[in-house]
Amino acid sequence: MSMRPVLAALAAAAAIGLAPQPVAAQTQGLPATSFNVVGSIGNLSMYLNREVPFWNETVPKESAGAIKVQLKSFTELGLKGPEIFRLVSAGTLQFATTVLNYNSGEVPMNEAADLVGLVGSVEELQKTIEVLRPSYAKFLEEKHGLKLLGFGTYQAQVIYCRDAFTNVADLKGRKVRASGASQQAFVSHLGGSPITIAFAEVQPALASGVIDCAITGALSGYRSKWHESAKFISPMPINFGLAAHLANLAWWKTLDPKVQAFLETHVRKLEDSIFEQARTETQTGIDCNTGNADCKEGKPAGMKLVAVTPADEALRKDALVKAIMPGFAQRCGADCVANWNATIGKSLGLKMGQ
Repeated sequence: MSMRPVLAALAAAAAIGLAPQPVAAQTQGLPATSFNVVGSIGNLSMYLNREVPFWNETVPKESAGAIKVQLKSFTELGLKGPEIFRLVSAGTLQFATTVLNYNSGEVPMNEAADLVGLVGSVEELQKTIEVLRPSYAKFLEEKHGLKLLGFGTYQAQVIYCRDAFTNVADLKGRKVRASGASQQAFVSHLGGSPITIAFAEVQPALASGVIDCAITGALSGYRSKWHESAKFISPMPINFGLAAHLANLAWWKTLDPKVQAFLETHVRKLEDSIFEQARTETQTGIDCNTGNADCKEGKPAGMKLVAVTPADEALRKDALVKAIMPGFAQRCGADCVANWNATIGKSLGLKMGQ
């Protein structure tokens, strides 16, 4: 990998003091502990409405002041996103929230629960991660030196386009920003050209015509003003943008067991609150993008809603069976496929071959 992202992250880490902090005297049964957290995308609701109050208010309050956290979003630190998984694994970062499909090309297991077309709602996604959680946590510890503390998710990932389209098949021949290996496989299955662009760079890429369309959360795109350049939106869920709260395992083991227990309990509560928020955000995002007066996020935009057709639903299912699952199986390997079949596949009535 290029050293540039690593060097940038190291400089950013130094700026917020990412060296391990000493453990001091006992406070309310917990040893005084301070560490640094790199959060998710800084202008979106998972970070602003959930991560910020959790780390800055809930954790200090519930620990009676024993646990102090310095929090910055990865966008504030000038990071692009895909490097975060590697930097926590390497111990450069102590604790971070990362979108898992950012690394699905190099770590296919990261996309196991959030393949395009696999589930159709946040509720279904939550059930899917529960059956995967034990084996995925073990995989992260053994293969990547990471401690899984919990998950998070964005709302349904939907399609934004500059120019008119009447169904998803119309993306054939268009350049589409796709995040993660299965989104890229989906775009290719449609006959489009998948393009990898960091989230913060998508809006100018749409504005300049570098890309024709892009996939992201319905509310995420609204908050990032994608509607200023993209004028058409399909509400069909492509996937959901599953995230994980990860700690470097070696650093985690240096924490007092009481602190570990505290964080395990409370980060799972954070997970629950993020999923609760995500359940309503798809409709909120669609309302705000398409001029619905119910929008409570700001001035409604004027995008045209492209209704989901039965042909769209059939195309997504066809892509899952013919492109997404076979591609995932090839990338993931025999042991990974066997685990997927025994967990997610069994729960959904699907079977993947290698």
